[in-house]
Amino acid sequence: MMKTRLLWISCFSYGSIAFTLVILGAVLPELLTHYSQTYSNGGVLVFSQFMGFLVGVIGMPYMVKKFGRKNVVIFGLALISCEVFITFLPPWPLLFLLVSIAGLGAGLVESCVGTIILTAIKERQAVAMSKMEVAYGLGALFMPLLSGFLINSHMWTIAFLVLGLSSFALLIAWKQMSFGSIDQLLIRKDVSSDGTKKESTGYRSHGLLFIALAAAYFFFYGGSEVSIVHFIPSIFAEKWDIPNSLATITVTVYWTGMIIGRLLTGPVSEKLTYHRYLRIISVGGLAALAVLALSKSVWFGFALCFFLGLFMAGMFAIALIITNHFYPGKTETTTSILLASNGLGGSLLPIAVGWSLDEYPAQTAFWLFTALMLLMLLIVFSLRMLETIKSNSLQNHSSKAKSI
Repeated sequence: MMKTRLLWISCFSYGSIAFTLVILGAVLPELLTHYSQTYSNGGVLVFSQFMGFLVGVIGMPYMVKKFGRKNVVIFGLALISCEVFITFLPPWPLLFLLVSIAGLGAGLVESCVGTIILTAIKERQAVAMSKMEVAYGLGALFMPLLSGFLINSHMWTIAFLVLGLSSFALLIAWKQMSFGSIDQLLIRKDVSSDGTKKESTGYRSHGLLFIALAAAYFFFYGGSEVSIVHFIPSIFAEKWDIPNSLATITVTVYWTGMIIGRLLTGPVSEKLTYHRYLRIISVGGLAALAVLALSKSVWFGFALCFFLGLFMAGMFAIALIITNHFYPGKTETTTSILLASNGLGGSLLPIAVGWSLDEYPAQTAFWLFTALMLLMLLIVFSLRMLETIKSNSLQNHSSKAKSI
């Protein structure tokens, strides 16, 4: 019962993170018009939010050690709540400060809540994580719809008020709620979900190669997801010469596939095993992108967008679980490293995709996405191989100990 309550509030928190990270893009044209700013300055504004997010993700383990998990989540939600002040359209320089603070809060909340769930819920972790990913996807879909409605009603600043108040409501909920035996886990860093001291292991003891490859996987995934969401309408419009209004449907189709895929990720991955499931969806994503690059039909392209979202839906959660299983007792640090890599890829790789669209035909971008997915698939096979080597090594060590 307590774990269910914890999962529900974690899902709402992930939805709030999605609100925070997509709200700027949803209202950016209105924001720039009001402040008489260029899209270049708007890009710097979005980048400042990302930098805040990155600092939050990287700083989360240190803050948890000092203040405890629950307090870090509450503090992060308080920072996000500051966006309520954007409702009053403060001076442009102050806007940079507010979105950076909100980005910092989002980084703290996303990484800390993910850590809490992975630590508190030991059984059927994929089901729990996929539910939170669904909540994130719904938030990412709902905020643009709300913003569009408010823009048409000439009340677009209310979107920031909704975000700020909902984050503050979540802050109160986290502060007031009790989770029974899990409360000890939320208050202190060095206590596991069963009340015992957590195992403390270094990355060197299990090998640095695994975490390096996992970080690369998240870098490529973050870059691919952000690039697809931002550029796929432009690619469709140029490749098949269709109106922008029709091309934008690709994002909705992609996210629909994402949400359905995340609903399926938990139960399917638990039956297939995490590694097998990650291999299957990586192969599926690679196939969808390769066929997209070769496709001559725009309507077939829309269908492939759906399947691309369906296959990519579980990559983040399953890779996160696999890496944390490889490094027991390092959940905060491992999650922080992987989310930071994910965010870094999401900020840098779109630059390469944008350059390719300027210099080469639109379908070149699809081949670039395909190459990234191929690299991700190779990493997936490498992670499985390293895990097998570790398992065999532990078995040999155990056999030698028994013989002695």
